[in-house]
Amino acid sequence: MAEREPQAAAERLNLACYEMSREVSVLRCCVPEATPLARTLLRVVGRVVIDTGAEGADPAVWESTEEMALQWIAEAIRPLGYGVTPLPGSGRPELAEPGWEEPAPS
Repeated sequence: MAEREPQAAAERLNLACYEMSREVSVLRCCVPEATPLARTLLRVVGRVVIDTGAEGADPAVWESTEEMALQWIAEAIRPLGYGVTPLPGSGRPELAEPGWEEPAPS
């Protein structure tokens, strides 16, 4: 089996996660909370893979990728009554609340 290029593999995985998340959105799951949870988890995997799995990926982006992934997970599990918090003694900061800042006037 030929070795695959990391960039192409990361792009394929990202695209597969995107396509699966679209397919999940049209499923009629037996529990309404299942669809948004599954969609978000697929989005997280796609983003982590494309940001870190491609050849030449910059480790400097990990901090923002990790934070965004954890925020998306937090948003997905909040309706289920759960939250994402650092473990006591881990030295990890609390997650910032996701939100958009208005651009400064020019």
